[in-house]
Amino acid sequence: MFRRDWLRQAAACGAATSLAAVCRPAAAAFPDRPITLVAPFPAGGSADAYARIVAKALSDELRQPVVVVNRPGVSGALGIQSVIRSEADGYTLSLAGTGAMVLMPLTSPKPLFDPLKDVTLLGQVVDTPVVFVAGAKVAEKTVQDFIAQARLRPGAFSIASTGVGGGTHVLAELFQQATGTRLLHVPYQGVAPVLQDLLGGAVDVFFGEIPALLPQIRAGKLTPLFSATPRRLKWLPDVPSAPEVGLAQVYLSGEYGLVGPRALPTPVAEHLESALARALATDEVRVRLDQSYGIPRARSARAYRTHIQSEMDRWAPVIRSANITTE
Repeated sequence: MFRRDWLRQAAACGAATSLAAVCRPAAAAFPDRPITLVAPFPAGGSADAYARIVAKALSDELRQPVVVVNRPGVSGALGIQSVIRSEADGYTLSLAGTGAMVLMPLTSPKPLFDPLKDVTLLGQVVDTPVVFVAGAKVAEKTVQDFIAQARLRPGAFSIASTGVGGGTHVLAELFQQATGTRLLHVPYQGVAPVLQDLLGGAVDVFFGEIPALLPQIRAGKLTPLFSATPRRLKWLPDVPSAPEVGLAQVYLSGEYGLVGPRALPTPVAEHLESALARALATDEVRVRLDQSYGIPRARSARAYRTHIQSEMDRWAPVIRSANITTE
């Protein structure tokens, strides 16, 4: 009886002629349960805001809840590493920033992962523009005047960063290489103490992302000398861009993309990439990113990979020349 039932079932599956065939139920369509989106940065910052915007947009597209979990550390690398170690099923993803995806492999003797081998790239999402600002005790009000004084007085001006090997540090080194200046590098742990010392005059200049700096710029407490961007920013229309001040190569932005574990099944990866592209094309998402001072940057997975490689190629000689290492 059991054998007759088994054969009847096999025949219904089109496999009656193969005793080895097993009729399995069709796999559930992805996704059929909630997805976790790791935000590898502290809650409350611009990157956290981007993660929540992406989570809401993906939830709408995929018809499943997308839950944000904050796992900060090592410039965002710890959170991405946790995703790499998760099951490659598409239910655990991460936002990924420039520090972890471009700079960490170049500055760390033992990087936590390879951004081109250990993750599945799903697409780029948004850029956060960077502005070069002068603190309270800097008399120069243009970048040209600042460069002239810095050349006359090597080491007299200090430049802050949010940590050795991070974006603010490597951009500071590129600025010095491009302008022939020598500034005193002062690393901090995070942007809050940098702002405190800029406002207090303990440190002179800083390359920072616009969300953190804009309130103090608008209050007249920090002087924006130029934006490290190809074009002027809508939020600071009177501030010249890098090309306008003769520093076209001095640019960097906080670039964020979406990634999953390595070996993510192709149909799942393509489904997620497509959902992300549709989400980023909506007016609602673009407006919400704009409200968080982000520039929407919808790149496909392939274009995102090409961009990461080109950025690594661009920054490698800068980092070697400045001997930047997180060891």
